[in-house]
Amino acid sequence: MQRNFKLIFNGLLLISIIFNILILILLTLDFALNFKPSILDIVRFDFIVSILIILRTFFRLKNVKSKRTFLSRNWIDVLAIIPLAYIAISIFPNTYLLVIVLLLVRIYALFKYMLEIRDVIRLTRKTKLDYATVILLTTLIFGSILFYLVESPVNPTASTLDSSAFFMIVSMTTVGYGNTVPVTRIGQLIAVTAIVVGIAYTGWVTAAMASSLIEDFRKKRKAETEKLNKSMENILEKLDKIEKELEEIKDSKEFK
Repeated sequence: MQRNFKLIFNGLLLISIIFNILILILLTLDFALNFKPSILDIVRFDFIVSILIILRTFFRLKNVKSKRTFLSRNWIDVLAIIPLAYIAISIFPNTYLLVIVLLLVRIYALFKYMLEIRDVIRLTRKTKLDYATVILLTTLIFGSILFYLVESPVNPTASTLDSSAFFMIVSMTTVGYGNTVPVTRIGQLIAVTAIVVGIAYTGWVTAAMASSLIEDFRKKRKAETEKLNKSMENILEKLDKIEKELEEIKDSKEFK
């Protein structure tokens, strides 16, 4: 049960980190192109991801003897805990160069930390979820850029890259706030593609998690069955031994 909870938590953390990285990449492009992002509040998600990383680090520290040695060897954990993007945009929103540098450092730290979640990485490779994630990210990135290019000239609600990315995210999660609506045919096609890919990915993740839980249950049952069979074999061996000893005692009495 504890292993299943750990796997689910790490899976949610991995997905959160991926989405956070994408948000930070789009924000970095906005600042690099001297576009003032219109939805800066979305960077609060970076703060939520830091809280999730703190929780995972706390549970990992409970199982180690030397916490100082663990933190020194896993320095990327400490760097990933700090919500640099949230700090940069909250304190220095007008210092574009500093914001860009801190965003790039944050993206690097999150990417390195993401690669350390090995149990989920193994699961994604085994269930081909890594390919589905690549399709999801590709759709999100190129869909956001294409939606911005075709909608921004005629749609005031999609005038910035981050608003287009926000539209793609709420479409892929099937939330659909409705504050940004495509007005072009291509924009509507992008929206439909985002919804289909989002639903398909959700189903794929659900199937992968279910498959992992079932496999874990089968391994436990198999281990319990093997343990039970071994115990039965030991009992049978002892019974055979007792039976032989009784026969020897019986034979010795008959001989006398």
